[in-house]
Amino acid sequence: MNRSLAPNAIVLVMLLVLLLASSLGLVASTHQVRDDYARLQSLELQRWQLQEQYTRLLLEMNTWAAPHRVGQIASDTLSMNAPDLSLSHSVKEP
Repeated sequence: MNRSLAPNAIVLVMLLVLLLASSLGLVASTHQVRDDYARLQSLELQRWQLQEQYTRLLLEMNTWAAPHRVGQIASDTLSMNAPDLSLSHSVKEP
């Protein structure tokens, strides 16, 4: 009887060890998924903030480069004026 009981006991111990290893693997995997999800949430928030900042910078750049503003700065600061069209000549290509 001891001989038939010993293999069953070994199988039972092996199954318990495998069950414990599987349980620990599940816990580690769940922990890793939660960490990765928290990192994903953080990165999505950072992406949203950067997108918002980029949109503001585009708006600011378009404001600074507006044609009426460039013309105003050119005439006020640099004393530039539009050329007099009566002094312009057109040359025909031969």
